[in-house]
Amino acid sequence: MDEILKSIGKIPINHEQLGHWVRSVEITAKHLRNDRDNKIIFKYTEQKNIDYFLVDLKSRDCLIKAIEIHLPQIPEGLQGFFSVLKYNLKKTKF
Repeated sequence: MDEILKSIGKIPINHEQLGHWVRSVEITAKHLRNDRDNKIIFKYTEQKNIDYFLVDLKSRDCLIKAIEIHLPQIPEGLQGFFSVLKYNLKKTKF
């Protein structure tokens, strides 16, 4: 998983677009989780890395659901990244 997140800077994509979709997914996940205490953090940093923090299984499931909600609207070039991320999140254990 770390390799995927660190390699994001090597993908030939529009980084502003990626930042937009990461923010959109995070907002949706926080809404699904009713997260007021930062139980879900999903950020795209200036160093072109994606960082995330999830406190529990429910937070993970909300992030996965948010990715599924947005996936049809995400540009094709980014869909693969989000699909792999979703797959790896499903395998993550708490």
